[in-house]
Amino acid sequence: MDEELVEQHDEERFSHALYGLIIITATLAAERLHVENATDALALLAGTTLVLLLVHTYTAVMAVRAVEGHALGAAGRRMVAADNIPVVAAVAVPAVAFVFAGAGTIELGTAYRISIGFALVALAGLGLYEGRKSGMSWPKSSLSSVTAGAIGLLMVFVEATFE
Repeated sequence: MDEELVEQHDEERFSHALYGLIIITATLAAERLHVENATDALALLAGTTLVLLLVHTYTAVMAVRAVEGHALGAAGRRMVAADNIPVVAAVAVPAVAFVFAGAGTIELGTAYRISIGFALVALAGLGLYEGRKSGMSWPKSSLSSVTAGAIGLLMVFVEATFE
């Protein structure tokens, strides 16, 4: 694979990470108002994650078929699987928090606060990473980080307001 394609794929993977975090955070913000137990919270989170993974895989396969005129090869399937890692990682901390809530170690509300807080910190962290990777100075990278976090907060606010 040439360098331009690798760079483009890195951009797509970063995009998937941001998209996954935003969808997971929106799901958590919406469900926290309606879910009364950790088992249901974990099931909704798992369902959302499964849909994200299936949709991403399906769209990747269909895009290759439409653009290149053939099925996704073994290397392409490995890339799609690797692209899904950020979405799975975005769900790991919330899943653990809900398991603790289900065990009675923490309150369900605390599990939601941990989960949403993690997602917002992860969004800000990705903003900082993106800024530094693109060669921005620390102040500009920090602004990118704050912007990514603010967008996440805005999304959570909008989701909670319209519930």
